[in-house]
Amino acid sequence: MANLRNCWVLKALTLNIFRILAGLALICLGVLYVLNLENFDPLRKELEKATKTEHNASLTLELDKNKSEKLITALYRERSKMRQELEELTNSIEKLEEDIELQAPLLEKVKKEKAVAEKEWQDLLSKIKDAELPLISMEKENKPLFEEFLNHQEEQKKLEAKLAVLEKEANSLGGDLNALSKEREVAQENYISKREEILMEIKHPGYLYYGDETEVLISSKAPSGKGVFIDQGRGSGIREGMLFLVKKSQVLTEIPLYLKSTIVEDKFSFLELLTIGKSQDELTVNDGEKLFLIRTGDSNTSE
Repeated sequence: MANLRNCWVLKALTLNIFRILAGLALICLGVLYVLNLENFDPLRKELEKATKTEHNASLTLELDKNKSEKLITALYRERSKMRQELEELTNSIEKLEEDIELQAPLLEKVKKEKAVAEKEWQDLLSKIKDAELPLISMEKENKPLFEEFLNHQEEQKKLEAKLAVLEKEANSLGGDLNALSKEREVAQENYISKREEILMEIKHPGYLYYGDETEVLISSKAPSGKGVFIDQGRGSGIREGMLFLVKKSQVLTEIPLYLKSTIVEDKFSFLELLTIGKSQDELTVNDGEKLFLIRTGDSNTSE
């Protein structure tokens, strides 16, 4: 910074010397002009030109001087700013040094804890390696089982694909079954309607005729489970020895159940369970349950 200032001072001195020399030259020219006026007439133009040049040089010198002063002022300001920043940096460095001194014990403690942690980490790695040895042995032993498991998975995928095909076929058959069920229901409705029309023209006897259907209510189930008591008897058209096909609803959905009337009174009857072919051989009814009886032939189909 001092060298730069000296440079600018030297430049200013040089400009002042140049100005003084120019002024002396101008005075000398004026004296020569007065003494030798007749000899300087041809040089008038050159003198005017020199005067103009000197004037321009003076103006340039002033401009350079102003610029130099402004530059020096800016340099002083910059130096002041840099000095302030330097002081701030110095304060920051001193503060950091104090912080480092304060944190030195903490850093030493952290180094010791780090060394302990590294030792524990190495011990843990050693234990992990020791623990991996049985695992590696088990992996070798279980490798065939794992391969077999993969084979089972592949087989399962094939079976699932086959199952999907079968499910598709089952859905198709289910649709066909639904269609057949609807046709069966329509046929049954037509049969019942036609049967009722025909039966209306037939004169029925005073007892249940073959094919007649009656609704009964179970009053109690026999302790042996081989029969039921109902509240209908002779007055309802039931006679001894009649064989009935039993339904629990209007639509027959279970394996048929056959009952035979063995005891018949005016207002109650006992119906005994019969096993015919693949019919049910065990009563699955409860007291108070409603049944639909359809009279059919007796057990030896003689009627």
